[in-house]
Amino acid sequence: MNIADIIRRLESLIKIGVIHAVDYQQARARVQSGQIISDWLPFLTLRAGTTITWSPPTVGEQCLLLAPSGELNTGVVITGIYLKNQSPSNSPDEHVIKFADNAVIKYNQKTHALTASGIATAQIEASQSVTADTPQVNCTGNVHINGTVTVDGDVVASGISLVKHIHPGDSGGKTGEPQ
Repeated sequence: MNIADIIRRLESLIKIGVIHAVDYQQARARVQSGQIISDWLPFLTLRAGTTITWSPPTVGEQCLLLAPSGELNTGVVITGIYLKNQSPSNSPDEHVIKFADNAVIKYNQKTHALTASGIATAQIEASQSVTADTPQVNCTGNVHINGTVTVDGDVVASGISLVKHIHPGDSGGKTGEPQ
């Protein structure tokens, strides 16, 4: 190996570039750094063992190309470098995921508030049960239940208790509470 090859390898160890193309089926990307376009290379994800995440890079996204041997065709793509004014928040207390369709999932660790906005539908599938363990649940729209409703406490509709309501009887008095 001559000195020119060593210098080329050193210069190629770490390069900043942008995603040029993405192969979603193979989980590979090509990176453009200056006039160089890399081969198809693996890109970093948060987890790739028994827990697996998927958030592929986007064409035009700034990235780092790390080539441990100095050979770009053996490198790995590390995404997640902001371009100017691109971050979805400037708060040290917020953790935000913003999607291409402007849906946002945000958690504020100071106010303890979790929000999901800009979504059209949400679905939770569980094979046994779903529990919302909170003092109060508020729904601002209609509720449709396809099945039996079982309530351990009272049901109150427009101030009328299902358990304690009474109404006028047939002979002029009032009925007793339901049994």
